[in-house]
Amino acid sequence: MKTKLLSLKIILAILLILPLFPAGPARAGLTSTPFPDVDSAKYSWAVQSITFMAQSGILQGYPDGTFKPGRYVNKEEWAVMVYRLFDKYRPSLRSDALNYSRPSYVDVPSSHWAYREISDTFVAVGDMTVTARNGKSLFNPEYAFTRWDLAMMLYGLYGIDGGPESTNVCGDMNRFKDITTRLFNTENELESFRSKDNRYNSELPPGGIYPILFLKEADGTCGANYDDYSALAAGALIEMNKTGILTADAAGKFYPSAKLTRAEAVTVLHRILDHLKTRGVLGNYSSINPTGILRPVPMPAPKPGEAAEGPGSFDRDLQRDGEFNTIVYPNGKKYMRLELTSKDAADLYLYMNGDIAFLRQEELPRYVQVDRVSQIGIKSQSRNPEKRSPLAAYPATLKVTFHDEIPSTGTGTGKPGKDNGGQTGGVTAPPGAAAVQDLKNQGEINQTFAPNGSKYMNVNLISQDKVDLYVQLGTGTAFLKQEELPAKINVQGMSSVTVRTQSRNPEKRTSQQTYNAYLYVTFSN
Repeated sequence: MKTKLLSLKIILAILLILPLFPAGPARAGLTSTPFPDVDSAKYSWAVQSITFMAQSGILQGYPDGTFKPGRYVNKEEWAVMVYRLFDKYRPSLRSDALNYSRPSYVDVPSSHWAYREISDTFVAVGDMTVTARNGKSLFNPEYAFTRWDLAMMLYGLYGIDGGPESTNVCGDMNRFKDITTRLFNTENELESFRSKDNRYNSELPPGGIYPILFLKEADGTCGANYDDYSALAAGALIEMNKTGILTADAAGKFYPSAKLTRAEAVTVLHRILDHLKTRGVLGNYSSINPTGILRPVPMPAPKPGEAAEGPGSFDRDLQRDGEFNTIVYPNGKKYMRLELTSKDAADLYLYMNGDIAFLRQEELPRYVQVDRVSQIGIKSQSRNPEKRSPLAAYPATLKVTFHDEIPSTGTGTGKPGKDNGGQTGGVTAPPGAAAVQDLKNQGEINQTFAPNGSKYMNVNLISQDKVDLYVQLGTGTAFLKQEELPAKINVQGMSSVTVRTQSRNPEKRTSQQTYNAYLYVTFSN
C-alpha cells in the first residue's frame, strides 16, 4: 500500500492557526523612491516596494544615503527585515502549538547583532540553508539566499496558498524549464533512486538542489507526496508562481541558483504582505497594512553569472553593487582557477564542504583543488571600504575557470610554477585534510594514525612544492614519491601508522612565500 508523507501538510496547517488581530492603519500607495541610486526606469518593478518598506521603517539606506538595490541579501539581513515587517509572527516562540523552541545556532551567539531577530523568526520548517558541524546547528548568517532557498522557506514558514491544491502537479511543474524532475512508475523505483542520491542521510550544501521526484498514479496523474523534499519543493514552486510572489519568467526559467538582491528582497516581502491581506489573514502576521500595491510585475532575469550555473567572468562595482557573493559548480573538474582584479584591495572567502578558506588578493591568481567539492561559494571582502570616495566607482572583475589539470606554465613539467597571471602559482587544497602545515615555517608533517581494525589506509598529499612521504609501518618504512599519490596501503593488523613528509628542495624556497602542505588520510576495508 502506498504511504503518502503528510507531515508537511499538517505543519503548514498548524502554522496558520493563529488568533486574528485587526490590521494597523492604512498607508497611501507609493510610486517614488527616496534613494538616489534607485533608477526609476531600471527598477520600475521595485520602486513602490522599496519606498513603502523604507517609509514603514522596515529597511534603511546606507550612511551615504544610497540603497544599493543590486547588492545581495544575506540571511541575517533578511531576518531583521522579516522581524520588523511581520511583527506579530514569532513561530519559534509558539511551543504550545508546534512544540518549537528558540533555536540554538553555534554561529549566532547571544552577542550577535541580529540574535533576537534570528532566534524569534526562524524555525526548521523549509529552511534548507541550516547546516551542521560536529552535531551542532549552523545558521550561516552571512549566506546569501538563492531564489530556490527563498521559495522553500517562504512556503514552509508562511503557508503561501494560491487557491485549491493542484490536481496536476506534473503539468504545473512543466512550466519550470530549469528545475530537474523525475517521474517513476512504481514506489520501488522511486525509493531506489532516492536511496542512491542519499538525500536524507547526507547534508546538502546551502543552495544545493535535489531532483523533484514524482510517482505516476493509477489514473494517469502524478503526485509528489511520496517524498517530503519533493512535496515541499513542488508545492513551493507552484504556489509561489501562482501567487506571483516569486515566478518563472516568460521562457519558463525560475533561475533557482540566482542570488536575491536587495531590490528583489523588499519586492518579495511587499508581495507577501499584499497576498496575506488578500487572503484575509494579514492580522495574524503584521500590523502593517499595504494599500494600493501594484500587482506583481515580473522581475528581470538575473545578470550573467548570478545564476551560479558555471564558470565565467563576473563584473561588479563594489561601491554600488556590493561584494561578490556567488556559487559555482565544478561539475567534476579537478581544479578551479581564481583571479580577482579590483580598483582597491579585496580578498576572497571560499565556502567548501562547510569549511572556509581565505585567499588574499596578492595570492591570486591561484588554482584550487575542487575534485572533492560539489559546489563552491565565493565571497569577496574589501579591505578598506570606508576610505572610498562616495563619488567614485570601484570596478572589480572575478574570473572563475575549471580545469582537469593545471595547464603547463613553461617550466617543462606541466606542474604548478609561475601562474599565467604572472604571480606565484600553487594549489590551495580543499578542507578536510588530516594535517595542514606550512613546511617552511613549521617544519615537516610527522603524524601518527590508528587504523582501528581497518584493512587499508588511503593517503594523498597536496603541496605547493615537491614533497614526498615516508610511511612507517609495523614491517618497515615505505617511501612514496609525490607522483605516486594518491596511494592505498595495506595496514591490516597494525595498531598505528606514522606518516612523515620530506621536502625535496627546501633550500630553493623564497622568504616571501608560505609552503602549505595538506595531508589526507582515510581508512577503509
